[in-house]
Amino acid sequence: MVKPQKRISASYSVKGIGLKTLMHYKVFRETYNFLKKSQWWNKEQIEKYQMQELCKLLIHAYDNVPYYTKIFDKLGLKPKDIKLISDLNKIPFLTKEITKENLEDLKAINYTKSKFEQLTTGGSTGQPLVFYVEKDVSLSKKMAFAKLWMDWTNRSFFDKCVYITGEDIPYKFKLFGRNLILSSFFMNEEYLPIFIEKIRKLKPKHILGYPSAITNLAIYMKKNNLSSFPNVKAIVCLAETLNEWQRNLLEEFFQCRVYNQYGLLESVALGGTCKYSNNFHMFPEFGIVELIGKDGKLVTKEGEMGEIVATSFISYIFPFIRYKTGDLGIYSSKKCKCGRNYPLLSSIEGRLQEFLVSRTNKLVNLTGAYGLIVKSSLNVIECQLYQETPGEIVINIVKEENYSDSDTKFILENFQKKLGDGFSFSVSFVDHIPLTPRGKYKFLIQRIPINFMQ
Repeated sequence: MVKPQKRISASYSVKGIGLKTLMHYKVFRETYNFLKKSQWWNKEQIEKYQMQELCKLLIHAYDNVPYYTKIFDKLGLKPKDIKLISDLNKIPFLTKEITKENLEDLKAINYTKSKFEQLTTGGSTGQPLVFYVEKDVSLSKKMAFAKLWMDWTNRSFFDKCVYITGEDIPYKFKLFGRNLILSSFFMNEEYLPIFIEKIRKLKPKHILGYPSAITNLAIYMKKNNLSSFPNVKAIVCLAETLNEWQRNLLEEFFQCRVYNQYGLLESVALGGTCKYSNNFHMFPEFGIVELIGKDGKLVTKEGEMGEIVATSFISYIFPFIRYKTGDLGIYSSKKCKCGRNYPLLSSIEGRLQEFLVSRTNKLVNLTGAYGLIVKSSLNVIECQLYQETPGEIVINIVKEENYSDSDTKFILENFQKKLGDGFSFSVSFVDHIPLTPRGKYKFLIQRIPINFMQ
């Protein structure tokens, strides 16, 4: 087992949430009370609010953030020139590379040094990104959005819950024993029986965490003919792409609804599903989300895919304006039965680095690919795809004792049928599939740099 690295930024882990929120309870309460009302706004009210917030953000950025002062002056732009949300296209994209190169110039000069809290992303798609948030205040605002989403999913801070994340010890209890924290690094044959026993004793109402880890729990229990947890009323998936086969498996095994959340540590966009549909409701109060197609233009057609580009209303201390997230989403113009007029994404397709590249440089989604392994062989413990050349895929497999050449044959045949002549496949046997430093599972290690937009 690979020893997990120490998690970055304890204030954003489960153990840091309570104290930090209490320190800025007023911010949390004001934001939460506002959201309880604004969630029922009509489209005109939402657009008016977003435009007001955008104007304030741009004025602040131009006056106080050296990077944006330079960018606006170079383009001959003033904040007043952005009169409509569609005028955002006058402002160039902010990328991770630009952020790294302009770290100091992106810090607002009207904040004291003590207000800056440094955070670092996990770097699962490359080098980690360093950025800043307003100490304590940013988290309190995010917790208000989290509380509203909890309301949608009939959850409470006081419910008994199981959290499965990238902790550095196998398990621990928090909040006077109401929360059981399990580590995704220890989801194996040795610790799973212990975890299951502790879950049964706790009788949680919800299970939250990485979908890969929750799926591993369900598969292990099915394989060993273990019954589900009757007290569990909802599964909440966070921080990883939830595939449709995973949702189906979890809902069938746990006999409850599976909810999904989309968010980034950079706090640029936030969305979640409700009890009526699996569409992501993108919080308009959190910021503006643009879906940009391959041609660099705004996606407006039902079912069309684009890259998520976000402008955050949460962080003035280090503004993210038109930030390219590297995540792909599917546009939807529909309205949810829940009655909210939030913008919808019918799905989050994952990060660009979670796509395969064919011999002709076509991007291919991995939807259903993991299911091919399950369909092809019951003798695979773990698996992971690896690509460093267009069209060539290595399938790394941790095999069971009963694994044979026929398993390899079925796996290769099914992948070839699924993905076609644009790819060739080979199998490599390994002893272990390592998780990321934060305990997440990556089905694909993609070494080819990918740019979605032309």
